[in-house]
Amino acid sequence: MGRFEEPPQKKFDPDLPPMKSRLVAYIVCVPLCFFMAKFKGFSTGLCLGLTAAVAAVLFISIFFEYRSKIKDNEFKNAVINDEFHSDEKWQEKYHDYVLKNDFQQVTASSMKADLNHRFIKPSGIIWLIAAVFLFAAALICRAAQDDIRIILAVSGFLASIWGGFKLMHTPVSSFIANCGEKLPEIERSYLNGKMLTYRKNGEHACNNGINIGGNYVVMYTNNQIICMDRNEIDSVNKQITKTKHYGNGVYTGSVFSYYLILNLKDQEESDCAHYKIELNEFQVNMAYEALSMSFSPSLSSIKEQNDNSY
Repeated sequence: MGRFEEPPQKKFDPDLPPMKSRLVAYIVCVPLCFFMAKFKGFSTGLCLGLTAAVAAVLFISIFFEYRSKIKDNEFKNAVINDEFHSDEKWQEKYHDYVLKNDFQQVTASSMKADLNHRFIKPSGIIWLIAAVFLFAAALICRAAQDDIRIILAVSGFLASIWGGFKLMHTPVSSFIANCGEKLPEIERSYLNGKMLTYRKNGEHACNNGINIGGNYVVMYTNNQIICMDRNEIDSVNKQITKTKHYGNGVYTGSVFSYYLILNLKDQEESDCAHYKIELNEFQVNMAYEALSMSFSPSLSSIKEQNDNSY
């Protein structure tokens, strides 16, 4: 069904200066802050206060980055050896999550209707509501000048077009068309399948989902839907990605992302040798358990990357 492309990610900078180089820069930066503040005409007391604040921030950043590095090897070993997921506390949290957030059942009458519902964009609805108010204002405000009413009507027309585009611009129709003759079989598997959905807002916003049916697995992201025959799957893996964030070379914290990876048979040289989708940490384990029963046990992997923003 084509390659399942990973959602676009922010460009990561692999050339983060080593700690020793950054320590030198930090040491130079602290007294430099004092002289720059003094040059701006601040009082000596204020200059010392600003310098002390900068030094404190840098010290805290170094402390947390160093502590993070100490824990990294221990965490890597725990993930690779599956001690992370088999930990008693994690298992307790996992079972509590499953009790409250088990697999969803598809209730729509067709696969297309269900997918259309999942791709509804609230922003499109908001634009359509705004269009209705603009049209209403153009009709009701009879006392207003004609040019104002025309502006309101044109604005409402443009808002309705944009709202309709936001609602209609989804990959559902093209996916249904690509199913071809297999559509009835895929749809039957989908409607009887188990569903997990994951939404995340923010810079890396996502609307992801996976349907695990008897014969097919359907996965979707913000802009793509793919389907694969379960017989084509060779193995299933869990991956944890740890992203260390830096601002101008200063460590600001780490964020974890969790992925389910489906590796296909006889696809070593292909662009679609594997499919990867982001879910939350418990959903990844749920999907892994549902899919890995047919395969040999596979250990988790961990990946690290740096986000060095300037």
